[in-house]
Amino acid sequence: MSVVPDVMTLREAADYLRVHWRTLADWARDGRVPVSRLGRAYRFRKALLDQWLDEGGTEREAIEDEGLLAAMEEAKREVAEGRERLIPWEEAKAAAGL
Repeated sequence: MSVVPDVMTLREAADYLRVHWRTLADWARDGRVPVSRLGRAYRFRKALLDQWLDEGGTEREAIEDEGLLAAMEEAKREVAEGRERLIPWEEAKAAAGL
């Protein structure tokens, strides 16, 4: 079993998150993942990555509208409870206020 360092390089963090290093570089460049820069190099703190994952990672980062976030959480509960249903796209957009 390998030890995960407290501060990781781009490739170490990508391995830790089990994503391709280019994907993680894109997320870092877009500000979607907690990262520090040392010159041109990215550095990732394990504790911040763990917290980011606990908070939902990029899914939560991408959702700014709290109403939409609440609707997604309700949909997840419906799926978990076997109550999911399909609705037409236009109805879904209207319900989300889009």
